[in-house]
Amino acid sequence: MPDSLGKGRVFLHYLIVKVMNLFYSLILPFLAFFQGFEMDQPVKTEGPVTWIGIDYTKAKFVGAAGFTDAEELPKYLLAWNDFVITEPDKYDVKKALGVPSVTIDLAYTYATNKEVDTKAMIQEEAYEISQEQAEDVAKSYDLSKIEGTVALLVAECYNKKVTKGSHWLVMIDAQSSEILSAERFVEKPGGFGLRNYWARTIYELLGSKEKEVRKNK
Repeated sequence: MPDSLGKGRVFLHYLIVKVMNLFYSLILPFLAFFQGFEMDQPVKTEGPVTWIGIDYTKAKFVGAAGFTDAEELPKYLLAWNDFVITEPDKYDVKKALGVPSVTIDLAYTYATNKEVDTKAMIQEEAYEISQEQAEDVAKSYDLSKIEGTVALLVAECYNKKVTKGSHWLVMIDAQSSEILSAERFVEKPGGFGLRNYWARTIYELLGSKEKEVRKNK
């Protein structure tokens, strides 16, 4: 009797091991596939890359106490775009995107941002936009005169209450209008004066993107 029980336990153990091995052999490849599918893959840009700036059409400024000069905000929308030209070594989009060269053409976002009602951008409630909304902003531009890949920042929220600034970095194929990638970055502001304070979030975003590109090389 004891021998038969022992043999039964051995057989049961053997059966469990076989079933578990079969489970892992069948399930793990599927898990690996879906995990790989969900991971952000680095965008392989082909041909020239053009940076068209920061679009503020969907943005909000949260915390009125931090944006007391609403009449001055229109000039800041342009100034925050200008850093890639006035301080190219610090705001180096070429290095951030991991490409050998970038054409800067801010005419697209200059024209769009001039139409923004900055007074309506100030509110007290927290605010976010979806990836789809950010992509729709990118698709709204006529980029047919550009070759290769276009990089656009879609500003989301400059939140003084929690001292965070968020943007979506959208990469788009200029000819086909296909969205290549859309990534959300939330960074901390810093510095003196409204212009420099929120410009810091753009600087940190470019640094974060550069680290990501280096990691994926």
